[in-house]
Amino acid sequence: MIGRLIGGLEKRGIFEDVSIILLGDHGMVGTCDKKLIFLDDLSPWIKIPHDWVQSTTPLLAIRPPDGISTSEVVAKMNEGLSSGKVENGNYLKIFLKEDLPGRLHYSASYRIPPVIGMLEEGYKVELKRTKRNECGGAHGYDNKFFSMRTIFIAHGPQFERGRKVPSFENVEIYNLIASILKLDGAPNNGSASFPGSILLSSA
Repeated sequence: MIGRLIGGLEKRGIFEDVSIILLGDHGMVGTCDKKLIFLDDLSPWIKIPHDWVQSTTPLLAIRPPDGISTSEVVAKMNEGLSSGKVENGNYLKIFLKEDLPGRLHYSASYRIPPVIGMLEEGYKVELKRTKRNECGGAHGYDNKFFSMRTIFIAHGPQFERGRKVPSFENVEIYNLIASILKLDGAPNNGSASFPGSILLSSA
């Protein structure tokens, strides 16, 4: 599809006049059975009914029913995981959502379950042991992991040919596009100065 787009622009003689940005929304990391953590293995400390679990991998999300202490759920799960008796337990850390690292911006919405488990890169949570053999990939792990980064490739009259730019957060893209289109963008989480660090000064 990208080749067809570029070929069509070249055929029309306007490829050098058009700004194109290729951007991924996330990275990807391999996951395999040897990196599994089973919630049923926590049963000596706490039983996690399967209907409490809203997602397992790459982010464990648990919503206990009303009347269940979420702090107690977090404490008992972490006790089991750090006991040395749960396979791969040290690769999962449980948080109350309000105690998650602030850089994640993942606590303000009521839609986010109150108990969140963060996995180390490439590890998976499953409810119970099965004979299924699965080895694939996933995304959505902590964005501090290099594997969760993605691509940014740009071409056009506002971009210097062959230049490599330092890593940046995807929230910066909005202001970059608004600047190219000479639009006044809506308020957003990007920085107003970012386009100037990427675009040619004549843009």
